[in-house]
This record gives sequence, C-alpha cells and structure tokens, in this order.
Amino acid sequence: MLDLRRLEVFHAVATRRSFSAAALALSYTQSTVSEAVAALERELGVTLLDRTSRPVGITPAGEVVLAHAETLLGHAGAIEDDLAALREGEAGRVRLSGFFTAWSTFLPEAIAAFSRERPRVALELGQADPPEAMRRLRSGDLDLAVTFRFEPGDPADDPGERLVTTHLAHDPYSLAIPARGALARKRDLAAPDLADAKWCTAPLGTSFTDGVRRYCREHGGFEPDIAYPTEDVAMAQPLVAAGLAVAFLPALNLARPYPGVAVRALPDAPPGRDIWCLQPAARRLPAAQAMVAALATAATAFFAGQTR
Repeated sequence: MLDLRRLEVFHAVATRRSFSAAALALSYTQSTVSEAVAALERELGVTLLDRTSRPVGITPAGEVVLAHAETLLGHAGAIEDDLAALREGEAGRVRLSGFFTAWSTFLPEAIAAFSRERPRVALELGQADPPEAMRRLRSGDLDLAVTFRFEPGDPADDPGERLVTTHLAHDPYSLAIPARGALARKRDLAAPDLADAKWCTAPLGTSFTDGVRRYCREHGGFEPDIAYPTEDVAMAQPLVAAGLAVAFLPALNLARPYPGVAVRALPDAPPGRDIWCLQPAARRLPAAQAMVAALATAATAFFAGQTR
C-alpha cells in the first residue's frame, strides 16, 4: 500500500522541482521532505527524482508515479471533504416523519429552510401518527419524528424509551362549531351551551376523549354525546361544517378553517397537546441536529403568528 503522506510530499517536490520549495509549501523541514521521498523510492523500488540537476529532475518512473499521484491525492482529498461534511452536518441523509397537521402548517417551512442551508443532505420524508412514528424510531427506520402528546411530561421520561427530545410548541385547543345555527349566534359560549351537541373526538378510550368527557362533566354538568369518534383529524372540520358536530381542535388543524366552521374560545378549555421532535438517543446525526433547529424555528414562528 502506498503511503499517501509520502506521495503528497513527492508530488510537492515534483511539481515545484525543488525540495526547499516543497518544504516551504508543506510547512516541513527540508530534511523531512528528503526523507519522505527517499522512503517512497525504497517502497516502490525505483528512483523518482534526479537530485543532480537544478531544478530537480523527474525520472521516467517519477513521471508515471506523478501522473497517478494527482488522481490518488484527489480521491483522498474528496474522501476527507465528504467525511468532514458528514461530521459538520453538510451532507448525508436525514429520515423524517411528521403528523398530518404539522405537514399542513410549519413543517414545509422548516424543510425549505434546512434545504437552503444544506442542499447536499438527502431528505427522506413521510407522514406518521405518534404510534407508527414510535415504532419506526425503535426499529431504526427514522432519524427524527415530529409527533404530539396529550399527556404532560417529556416523552424521554417514559420507561423503556431511549430518546432525545426537543419540545417544539404547545398546541392549544379551541372549539369548532357550525358557522350557522344557534351556537354560532351566541356571543359568549360556555360549556353548558354544548349539552345538546354531538361531538367529534379522537377514538373512545384515548386520553383526549377522556379529557373532553371530564370537561363536559366538570364545567357543563352533562355527559357529551360522542357521535363521531375518529382517528383521522381531517374528518372533524367537514363534519362540523355540515352541522353534524362540534369538536375541540388544535391550532394546527384550525390554521386553515374549513368553510362553514366557526372557531370559539371556551373558558377552562382542555389544555391542548405538546409537539415534540424525537430522535433515538443512540443515533444522533449532525445533519439531524441542524434539522431539529430548523423545526424549532419554524414552529416558534408559526405559533407566534397565530397569537397575533
């Protein structure tokens, strides 16, 4: 195997036709340069330079080695550059998933900002709700997952989960009601006004739906009629617009209100959900860290715009 450092020294001498000029260019002593070239000649079993001439001459064997040296040193430099880019997050691959309403709001802006700064990083993007995203993180199919959580607390504190987490935002809830009808005509809505309404919620038995039940019992004194439990939040606004239901919906979902939907704030409404970016603790990529920063910036900007 050729010693690339010796090959680099030979290349410097051969192209400059001077041991002293090569030493100056490489910040070596002249004796170090002479020793490196001599060691390379012993390694190859040929004489590469004619030291008797001024400037230094190149032997036929030296011409052959010089022709290949430029290619080899170029490849070695490219390897070093590519590895440096990986270490600094300027290249590589990031596999990211997000949930539906994140993709319809702040995620595209985060992706665009990241891609402008790091165009050499390949992105693999997908949509996944929290349970699927967690499975894919555990299996190694994802580097990052943007997800949400109704329960208070950091997902990294969950037993058995080895995660690095970044809190992106709190996503508060508002009440979506039909834009036409008795509820829409009320100036100030309160929980008791919803006693006769049918509700669209997350599936029965989820922490969100349990929270809706508690809210209605504690603040309205009634048991809600959960007529439309669904796993697909995209169904909620059309059902509300058709006059079939009311629903507590997050700000991400209500960023683009569906025609026929009115949005109201309610006293003591359920607190909402928290949006997190999750990554496996054992696999932290420099490019992924840059993506987390872009996600945090985009989420902060989105919710700041919602409160203005």
